[in-house]
Amino acid sequence: MLRRLQVRIALLAAVLTGAVLAGALLFAYGVARQQYVAGRVSAFESAVNQLQYQWDRYDQLDGDWLARLEAQNDMKLLLAENGQPLLHTLRLRQEDRAVLDEAVRIAEEQHGLSPDAPPLAGSQSSSFTFSAQGGAWRAELRLDGSAGGRWTSFLAVQSLAPEAARARQLAGLFILAGVAGWAGLGLVCWFVAGRAVRPVGRAMEEQQQFLSAAGHELRTPLAVIRANAAAAAGKPEQAGRYLEIIDGESRRMGALVDDLLLLSAGASARARLRREPLEPDTFLLDFAESMEPLARKRGRGLRVDLPSGALPAVSADAFRLRQLLTILVDNALRFAPAGSEVELRLSEKGERVRFAVADRGPGVPDADKKRIFGRFVRGTPAGDDARHYGLGLAVAAELTTLHGGQLWVQDTPGGGATFCLELPKTDDQGDMKPGRGLDRKDK
Repeated sequence: MLRRLQVRIALLAAVLTGAVLAGALLFAYGVARQQYVAGRVSAFESAVNQLQYQWDRYDQLDGDWLARLEAQNDMKLLLAENGQPLLHTLRLRQEDRAVLDEAVRIAEEQHGLSPDAPPLAGSQSSSFTFSAQGGAWRAELRLDGSAGGRWTSFLAVQSLAPEAARARQLAGLFILAGVAGWAGLGLVCWFVAGRAVRPVGRAMEEQQQFLSAAGHELRTPLAVIRANAAAAAGKPEQAGRYLEIIDGESRRMGALVDDLLLLSAGASARARLRREPLEPDTFLLDFAESMEPLARKRGRGLRVDLPSGALPAVSADAFRLRQLLTILVDNALRFAPAGSEVELRLSEKGERVRFAVADRGPGVPDADKKRIFGRFVRGTPAGDDARHYGLGLAVAAELTTLHGGQLWVQDTPGGGATFCLELPKTDDQGDMKPGRGLDRKDK
């Protein structure tokens, strides 16, 4: 499916960018062709003006000069005085004379001018294009009369074949450039599309792993519930005992479902946080008091270390923050040696307030310091507990992200693990100050 998505994205991008490229190339082709044609027209008109200047000034034309003028500008000339062709015209080849004769005919029929008749005014001229000898031509006819009844005329024609050839050459070059450019764009689009769908692939893979792991974890309590339900039906006298087991497994499964819903909620859970300014020292003391019975039950102690001065308030959801710290303390109590203490610390770190939960257990290897915040990841064998699904620290990390904080684990001096939670302070209006990011790192 991802490959089809990549193909579709690449094709769409290639079509859109190819259309832009084609438009740009068409515009460039039009400009290049227009400039070439304009250059030839300008050169033709300049040659005609030069011819008329020479004739008007010197009243005669050199044959060699005329030949060079024709060759340089790719044109043919018909020169006449009082309707009689000059010697240069008489020397024209038959095919050239046929082209000039056709131009004379067009000039007479469509423009009313003829080199064989004097101009009605002192001078007349006409420019036009025509077809002859299987090709297209441009022409200019000029008639110039004098007071004594004498008149001169000349007709200049220029083939348009070079312009057509140049247009075909430019079209071929731009087509090659377009094909090469589109191929290059296609490769780039394919690469970019691959980069674009890669996060989608990772998300789908993570989702599949998440669903698979969730299904695996749910299977165990469901199997226990079904087994005890069947046993209760077969032994009614012991139904109370079986129902108690079913109730316990149902509670465990309900807690698992709650954790799964929180992890899948993502950004929508952020909007449901009920933030309020909390005094961190007061909050931590109340929290430690509520957790002390659990610590005594597990044979561990709980100690709170507060700074001497007052700390600024933090913006947090009291219920979710208590849930987050409960996960960290419960994790510490499971790994701390019997008879040891779990320490709760509070300190101010720049624009943040740091909560720390330290134990004297086996610690966390450096290779696992980031991995343990993943979903369905359990700790060392010493800390394995069938009642835990490996979602606790993942939930804690998600709650930290929702609060805009940071969570990481580091070594406790002398042995053990210390989980550090930093939350941004609030400003005077109770709003959360901007933090430094959400990534977890060792410090």
